[in-house]
Amino acid sequence: MLSLGTAAADSRACCRGRVPLKVGVYADAGASGIGAIEWFRIVQESPEMELKLLDGQAVRAGGLDGLDVLVMPGGDSKLQFDSLGPDGIVGMKSFVKGGGGYIGTCGGCYLMLDRTGGSHKRAHMIPWDRSGAEHALLYPTFTLNEKGAAALGLKPGPFTMRYHGGPFLYPSTNYIAEANVESWGTFASEACMTGRIDPKKRMYGATAIIGGTYGKGRVFGISGHPEYFDSTLYMVQAAFRYVTGREVTFPARLRTPRALSVGFIAKGIDSVETAETALALADERDFDLVPIDKDGIFQRRLDNIDVLVVANDSAKRDKKLAAAINDFASRGGKVVGFGSGCSVLPECGVRCGSRTGVVRAIRQLFTGVSMEHAGER
Repeated sequence: MLSLGTAAADSRACCRGRVPLKVGVYADAGASGIGAIEWFRIVQESPEMELKLLDGQAVRAGGLDGLDVLVMPGGDSKLQFDSLGPDGIVGMKSFVKGGGGYIGTCGGCYLMLDRTGGSHKRAHMIPWDRSGAEHALLYPTFTLNEKGAAALGLKPGPFTMRYHGGPFLYPSTNYIAEANVESWGTFASEACMTGRIDPKKRMYGATAIIGGTYGKGRVFGISGHPEYFDSTLYMVQAAFRYVTGREVTFPARLRTPRALSVGFIAKGIDSVETAETALALADERDFDLVPIDKDGIFQRRLDNIDVLVVANDSAKRDKKLAAAINDFASRGGKVVGFGSGCSVLPECGVRCGSRTGVVRAIRQLFTGVSMEHAGER
């Protein structure tokens, strides 16, 4: 189990005497993007929760035993399925059936779905399927219905949330014993950055939020990403409240003025060590962790960071990502690699052999530069 960072330990001290919720967050092939990193952070930082990072092997070896909740972040559900393997999928379903909670966002929502007429690398945990997705959408409007509002302890009505490729949901025709899951919310818009919407996919009015029971456990699935921003963390709190019956909080993050800005390539979380690297950087009080995804590259977020950490080799398969890393280095930016990320570093990049080595390498790169004023270079 990952040891608590300083910030989490400080806030946990306020809750002594209470047993924290034991929450496993999947951190292996198929988990990807800023959303995955935010899941790691919000669970670790909550004083009511204790984080356990899990890869497929850990799940197959019984790593869900003793946990209260399993969180499956967004990403690629097919890769998640392959990482878990048949035994891991069986273990995951047994965990929920036995009384565990399951929270799945985007790709994690896909994973638990059924698929009429075949396997399609789904867990077949609930009798819901998907009709499509829109990969270009960013911030559509969702509507929480009366059933969802009552179950989650929220007010019904519209709200806006980040979305990127999550499923358009509908009930399948298959019967799955002990599963009782309902529609709790729908898409209420088709806002798209490119202005191109495929009407055949029928996004408007499609179910986007589902919840209910599977055996003795409770499940919550959502097509969007409530973990991304503070403005939608209330939905994350409501999900935990529903699946566990417990309240959780997320302390405000206080950014140190003029902290060293550390960019972290968020595409492709390929191991628990990758997740631990991100958390180690986030826990450094004079580092400002800035997860970078494709949207961030498009928004030129690399222009405002001091050092870039590359923790996996996803740039081998993504030419735009590789070009962005090389361009950052050519402008004098510092690049640090860890794990498989070492294989895609530019020539000037610094290679590290461990997650703690990443923190040391960054500090050595800026030796002689006060952390207090690093952002003013």
